[in-house]
Amino acid sequence: MNHPQNTTSKTAAFKMIGGIYTLTTLELHVTDTKLISAQLMEMTRKAPHFFDQTAIVLSFVSLEYPDTINLQHYRHLLNKHGMILVAIRGGNQKLKQEAVMTGIAWLPPAHTSTSAKNTNVIMMNQQNCLKPIVPPIEEKPIHKTKFIEQTVRSGQQVHSHGDLIVAGSVSSGAELLAEGNIHVYGSLRGRALAGINGDTNARIFCRQFEAELISIGGQYKVPSSSTPRDTLWGASVQVHFDKKSLHILKL
Repeated sequence: MNHPQNTTSKTAAFKMIGGIYTLTTLELHVTDTKLISAQLMEMTRKAPHFFDQTAIVLSFVSLEYPDTINLQHYRHLLNKHGMILVAIRGGNQKLKQEAVMTGIAWLPPAHTSTSAKNTNVIMMNQQNCLKPIVPPIEEKPIHKTKFIEQTVRSGQQVHSHGDLIVAGSVSSGAELLAEGNIHVYGSLRGRALAGINGDTNARIFCRQFEAELISIGGQYKVPSSSTPRDTLWGASVQVHFDKKSLHILKL
């Protein structure tokens, strides 16, 4: 005699999946919202719709935080230019509490690294043990170069954990992301972001420079062909970071 089988199964309502995403950090050097708004307007004018729905981390680490900062005002200012404030970095305890109350994530300053935490662990162990416990040295994974033979077309995104080499061209609206260097042996008309994990020693090389946006180690620049004296537009160039700014040099 066959018994009816119970086909009812317990289905999970959701699944947590880890992922790595590139977030744009807007590091404030002043608190004058008029100056900030003017620069945002100029930036979005050069690249219309490029920053639409862009997730922004607002950084206060370069400022001595005054009590007059209104986080909601900055949020509305970014929304006005099509950007979305998802987190802040740095600031004092009052700013942190305001962020939490308004549903914005708070991130510690970047210099609070694991090495500092490891130092604290060593000092604590020296006080409580006869021998200090030395933290193990983490071996860094070796990332291979990613090689793309064809053209990277509009709407495509290519990510490399090491260097990224594109033998063809990069169309407008395409995006290259590399933790190392970027080499484009055709024309670069899209966006190129090198050293996306904060490596400011990374470089960008291309044979024909017409990029919508370039970035090294989180430092951004929106190039423009509207400057008559800009002889670099359409030329073979390299981009590198030095003295807190990006420099474009002819090859």
